[in-house]
Amino acid sequence: MGDVCLDSGPVGASLPRTNRENAKRCRGPRVLSYKFALVAIDLAAALGTAAVGLWTERQGAYADLHGLQQIIFLSFYLIPLAFFQNFRLYSYHLIFSPKYHLPNLAKAGALGLFTIGAIGLTYRWQEFMSPDLFLPVVIGFALAVLMANHILSKPYREQSITVLLKALGLAFFAVGLLGIAGPLDQPILTLHFDELIIGVLMAGLVLTLTRWVMVHLVFNIYFRRNFRRQVLLIGMNEDAERITDLIIRRKAPFWIAGTISPQPFDRLMSAVPKSNLGRIQDLESILGEYFFQEAIITDETIEKAELIDLLDFFTTKGINVWFIPKLMPIIGIKLYIDNLCGIPMVRLSHRWHQWVFEKGKYALDAVAALLGIVVVLPIFAAFALAIKLTSPGPVFYRAQAVGKGGRSFRMFKFRSMITGASKDIHKDYVTRMISGEITQDGSGKTLKIINDPRVTPVGRLLRKTSLDELPQLINVLKGDMSLVGPRPCLPYEYEVYKDWHKKRTAVRPGITGLWQVVGRSEVSFEDMILLDLYYIYNRSMELDFNILFETVFVLLKKKGAY
Repeated sequence: MGDVCLDSGPVGASLPRTNRENAKRCRGPRVLSYKFALVAIDLAAALGTAAVGLWTERQGAYADLHGLQQIIFLSFYLIPLAFFQNFRLYSYHLIFSPKYHLPNLAKAGALGLFTIGAIGLTYRWQEFMSPDLFLPVVIGFALAVLMANHILSKPYREQSITVLLKALGLAFFAVGLLGIAGPLDQPILTLHFDELIIGVLMAGLVLTLTRWVMVHLVFNIYFRRNFRRQVLLIGMNEDAERITDLIIRRKAPFWIAGTISPQPFDRLMSAVPKSNLGRIQDLESILGEYFFQEAIITDETIEKAELIDLLDFFTTKGINVWFIPKLMPIIGIKLYIDNLCGIPMVRLSHRWHQWVFEKGKYALDAVAALLGIVVVLPIFAAFALAIKLTSPGPVFYRAQAVGKGGRSFRMFKFRSMITGASKDIHKDYVTRMISGEITQDGSGKTLKIINDPRVTPVGRLLRKTSLDELPQLINVLKGDMSLVGPRPCLPYEYEVYKDWHKKRTAVRPGITGLWQVVGRSEVSFEDMILLDLYYIYNRSMELDFNILFETVFVLLKKKGAY
């Protein structure tokens, strides 16, 4: 069983004697953190090179730098590290392969040099063009990058070239620091630009060499047992055997510490025998006795509801979980999927910093909603007037909606239907859709009511452009909704949800969401739920910004709006 830890207790009696004897007894896991070790090594390599450079040139090129300026110059050597996260250079399941690790180190280093070059160009701009053109050129470059990213990249599936905007932002931030450190008419960077470029190149070489030694020799060979992740494999099919053999053959930083299968006496056919710890029903007791950091699910007989319960179970306990895309085909079709030893896999991680993310998201929502209301006030007034002039009734439609945790709230929309319109058409439609009676045909026919007789002429325009949702900025300001999240459902929809469908209400509903930008009304109801759950498991500021950005193009194309 390798490095699996076994705690003494009554639970152990329920497992086979051979399993308990094969496991090592210990008080806690002896698996060290890849990320923590790498961050420390990277900082030491970059700052160490910078310190050596400053020390050797203390009487030469850098003799005129005082304390604060020296600190700022040291920070420039860290600029390439700012892009390591973009290229996933702290992802243990990727960097163990030199074919992935070294090229992406080079990309991060190149972006670091691009950032420093942008800083130098900012100071020397007037040598090439009029200072009045600086801001228009920067804005034009940013828009060009965003458009190119939208046209050339598949959303949520490829490395975004918007990382160039991050480089530009870092460059402007650095210019501000330089302004604090010295006079703007003679910035220290322009005086030592050549030395800085050479120094950062040297730091990049030292960093690459250090990374290669530590990752591919120390972590993956000499201290392999201390850094490989302990994995629980759920499934006994061909996919499970292939994954196990690839992990062994490629010396990936994983150890299949045990398996779970439908039958307690099943055995995995692999180069290294693996113990069967029991069935899914025994999972709670198994995790009480054994230590795991990852779970891999390959069992295709698992129902969607059971799969969702497993994902909840593992992520709640801080265990990363992988599963094969065929268990949720819509994820592999529409979104980025990870890979494990070259095999496409969906990966969900427990987010220890979710509390910080939630607070930051609340603050961002409130500020953005307030600014949005101020900006769109003229549009509000125009639509309010149009609604009043063309049909009798109120400007706003206040719907009872289901929010976070199943709690109800009043959701605002511009009224797009005649006053007193019956809900029966929509209620009957969504009830049949949720129960699976209404499905897509081969032509990709929309799963939405079209040519609804209850909709007014102005309402049809509002719905076509999705501007009827604008008043929901008020709900965001009140804290009932977020800018990004699963769309709120109505009470009669919630009543017919299955238990696993209701998990989409685990977070605040949003004005836009992942389903709206990658599927909208062109996916089935269950696929919509799966996309919402994928968002919930993978929430981040970066994902929210991507969704908001892609929403603009969805609205311009009027995709899926009726």
